Amino acid sequence: MTATRAYTRAARYYRDDLGKIVFSTILIGISTLAELAQPFPFAILLDCVLFGRSPTGRLEKWFVGFAPASKMSQVVILAGSILVLRIIQELITLWNGMYKIKIGFSGLLHVRRALYRKLQELSLSYYRARPQGDTIYRLGTDTNSFQAAFNIVQTIFVNLVKLALMSYIMLAMNWKLGLIAIALMPILFSTIRTYGQVILSTSSRASQIESELTTTIQRSVASITLVQAFGREADEYARFNDNVQSSHNAWAKMHIHTMIYWFIIGICFALGLSVIVAYGGRLVLSGELSPGYLAMFWALLQTQYYDPLYKLSGAGADMKRYMASLLRVYEVLDTPPTVSDAPNAIELPRQQRLLKLNAVCFAYRADAPVLREVSATIAAGEMVAFVGSSGVGKSSLLGLLPRFYDPTGGALTLDGHDLREIKLKSLRKHIALVIQEYAILPTTVFENIAYGRPGATLEHVRRAARIAGADAFIEALPDKYQTVLDESGQNLSGGQRQRISIARALASEAPILILDEPTSALDPTNERMITETLRDLKGQRTVILVSHRLSTVADCDRIYVMEGGRITEQGTHEELLALRGHYWEMAKHQLKLEDTPDVEVASQG
Repeated sequence: MTATRAYTRAARYYRDDLGKIVFSTILIGISTLAELAQPFPFAILLDCVLFGRSPTGRLEKWFVGFAPASKMSQVVILAGSILVLRIIQELITLWNGMYKIKIGFSGLLHVRRALYRKLQELSLSYYRARPQGDTIYRLGTDTNSFQAAFNIVQTIFVNLVKLALMSYIMLAMNWKLGLIAIALMPILFSTIRTYGQVILSTSSRASQIESELTTTIQRSVASITLVQAFGREADEYARFNDNVQSSHNAWAKMHIHTMIYWFIIGICFALGLSVIVAYGGRLVLSGELSPGYLAMFWALLQTQYYDPLYKLSGAGADMKRYMASLLRVYEVLDTPPTVSDAPNAIELPRQQRLLKLNAVCFAYRADAPVLREVSATIAAGEMVAFVGSSGVGKSSLLGLLPRFYDPTGGALTLDGHDLREIKLKSLRKHIALVIQEYAILPTTVFENIAYGRPGATLEHVRRAARIAGADAFIEALPDKYQTVLDESGQNLSGGQRQRISIARALASEAPILILDEPTSALDPTNERMITETLRDLKGQRTVILVSHRLSTVADCDRIYVMEGGRITEQGTHEELLALRGHYWEMAKHQLKLEDTPDVEVASQG
């Protein structure tokens, strides 16, 4: 993507502020006129007042005609004129600066909203392929480039107009000196274009390394328990030190290139000024130019002509530097979600429905299938379970039900409707999910449980907590349901966090309840409580379990045994025991069965 396209796209986030931008540009125009006018009183002071030359220009003649006869009074008037013009310039600059701050932050707000909304839309496969730190850096740091983009674009526009105006003024004052000043522009623009590519390259590298540093910090903080438990602090410090050193080197390299860039620009300016002084002095000695006009030309050249060239040079360097961050944001905004609504997707009212898996296949990578032609029929109100050893695809199968991923083969249907034909929000209203990494938000217990049902009442939340076996320990907390939980629920035990996650799913009243290892962190007493809760839900909701604990699934209407991504056995607890297959082998170890096929085991759970 070219710089023009990148910055044109960035301008879209400022459409709501177009009126403010136009007004800001007008203010800059007035400020520029006040700035341009300031050397003229000084030239009149030199030529007409101090050196007594006859007025030649229209402005000089007007001043001599209306000014008082006293030379001192004329000096005071001209000095006052310069002061008034400078005050006008500074006041308008201050006013415009405040406007630019509002406009810049407005654009930053729009792009951050757009990027966050996009991140919410992207599928889980996007997050599986990227570190969290990179996403955080793009949202928190790379987006700042859009605020800078507005300032850069406005700077370029204003200074190009100012440069054109100044070129005309200087050519009108003395076309020979004007041509010398203009001749410097091609050299500067060539430097901007050539060296700007170096700055872009080093900026891109520095941003990428800084993103990696953010990822390192995020991972280190997230795994601090693991680090301290295994005494790996020195190793983590070494890893951090390597990353921070790389970041330091990358940014230092970029700044060195930037300094070299400005050195070249400064040499160009010095060359231009020296030629102007030499040739301008020759014109004064020959009587072709007055000392006042040479002084005014010098002032205009320094403050009004080279200044916009200087700012354009800086804008050129900044444009390349910030473009690297713009492109990183566009990369996310242009990433299509792997799971999205079909053009003709339908709404389904939330109610109990028949769920079918028809020869479902799935793979995270084409060369590594996870699920192989999995078929199952789950009637409304049934409680079913998928069991098997780790890595057989149970959790991956659950991820297909709310369409975190789409199957690579086969289909999943609700009442005959392919899940891909149903709007995502409509589909996910049918499903409440309790995952192994039970997410606890740093807010109150009430808000954690009510997260899946905004507007829930306290009684509704308490009822869900009682069913999940969480009400008793919640009532013992300092502020009960208004107790604020720590990040990730660190002020709760693992079992308490899991019960709050189950209560959250129950509070949503979704007709399909999916639980991934719901009793893994519970003691036997609480496991029995959850098992009884699930048993009571039979017929009221469709309950789908994944569990290694067979005691949790013994009461299910149907149990699917998975091996190697396939369903190899299915039936009730008793039917599967009678098969003396893989399920029986699992039960023999977990439930301490005798080596007989007719042992009653339900009571042992």
